Amino acid sequence: MKERLKTLLLISLVSISLILTKRLWIELPNEMFNLFNNKDKAYSASYLLSDMIIPNKYLLNFNEKYHTIFYDDSKHGLWTNTQKILATTLGSEDIKITDISSEEFSTYNWKPSIVFYFPEKINTYILAKALDVKDPNYIVDAISSVKSIYIYLGTGDPFFVLSNDENHKIIYDNSIDNEQLKEQFLAIEEDAKVQGKGYNFYYSLKDIYGADKDIYVPYEMNGTVPTVYVENQIRTLDIKGRREIAEKFFEKSIDYIREIVEGNESTIYEYNNKVLKLNVNGTVEYYHPLEETVKKRNLYESLSTAAEFISRNAGITKGMYLDKFEEIEVDNSVGYNLKFKYRLRGLPVILGNEEVVDFIEIEVFNNHVRSYKHFIRKDMNKIINNIQEGKKMLHSFQIIDMNYDFLVEEYLKVNNSMNGAEVALNEVLSFIEDINLSYFDPCLKDIEDEVVPVWVIKTVNGLYAFNVYSGSLIYEKTGK
Repeated sequence: MKERLKTLLLISLVSISLILTKRLWIELPNEMFNLFNNKDKAYSASYLLSDMIIPNKYLLNFNEKYHTIFYDDSKHGLWTNTQKILATTLGSEDIKITDISSEEFSTYNWKPSIVFYFPEKINTYILAKALDVKDPNYIVDAISSVKSIYIYLGTGDPFFVLSNDENHKIIYDNSIDNEQLKEQFLAIEEDAKVQGKGYNFYYSLKDIYGADKDIYVPYEMNGTVPTVYVENQIRTLDIKGRREIAEKFFEKSIDYIREIVEGNESTIYEYNNKVLKLNVNGTVEYYHPLEETVKKRNLYESLSTAAEFISRNAGITKGMYLDKFEEIEVDNSVGYNLKFKYRLRGLPVILGNEEVVDFIEIEVFNNHVRSYKHFIRKDMNKIINNIQEGKKMLHSFQIIDMNYDFLVEEYLKVNNSMNGAEVALNEVLSFIEDINLSYFDPCLKDIEDEVVPVWVIKTVNGLYAFNVYSGSLIYEKTGK
């Protein structure tokens, strides 16, 4: 029966390619990611709170038939332009808020619009403050957190939809001026339709197969993902470079800092009760114990402190974004653990080092950074011929088909009540929460370690990364 289902998937896939009316392109960006190098072009003069809270996916809906997705928006600046409009709305006194159902909201992707998706629900008040809104209006009370922001760019009155997956609020504001954004949006649409290069057709699993979630997957992939090599930048630093980093963290001359070189060539620096360790595995670790008990946590102050700390010490360029934050308690003090991920040439990166889960992890207690861990992997910017004979990218639905039995097994692990009963296709597809094109860094070599393009399938049970060329599973992380 499973084989018949898989055969039906392939047949329907071919049919869809002929009759499909809802299409979506994804552009493979070429923007570089540079890190921890003062000679590189900085993302900004300082790392601000507004730099921290940015989307990780951008959906452009031109009409009912045509759509496009970006994972990185540095080429177009759509989020930057939308921030200004959104800030005005969040501070406006002339707004109207209306609730809409999930069913109605799912049809809004048929209208000219942009949807900005965040990796984690963002506190609406914090979002407003990050956008420098001095006195946020009652929108922050009407919907306390947002997972996505939709802006309508068609004819008629402009509006936003703030959504946290459970609730969706339409917000009208007479002061919204989206003409510049609309012109930019139309220019992208024209480029996509006229040129068509670097784009691939997608369709909705919800519309075609009745899956619970509105996830888009392609039925054809054109072009290739850039071949990228990374290096462990700590391993290649000489003693002078390491001491300069220590001086930067402690804001003191190396003459006042204690230096310890371990047998494996990792280096420890100490000043007063602060400790900095540069590990040969590529991580920078900083520790500064709490000096007083923090009884009440403040998310806005903690995020601002983290942004200032990163700006002063990390030398960050574009590509980093806040992935999640969680409340913590240490030694009777309360604070937050912030986790950051990054993009490599526009695509999200998954790390294969089990000892290092996130690109940056920082514990912050209002105005005090207790610990900071930063895994440094730099793009070597090697010029590689990406067009390889006979090497064609698989689309994500092929990945699903090739690994269908595996996905059924994973589905049954969290649905024990099935007791071996046949699993319907739409049930397996509803098990999937998201599908993204990404890079997988195996973290095996200090220099010229090739990152692998992967389709990442996120489910209620974890995430699975499949090679975009072979379809094989190369990484999995189960459990929430």
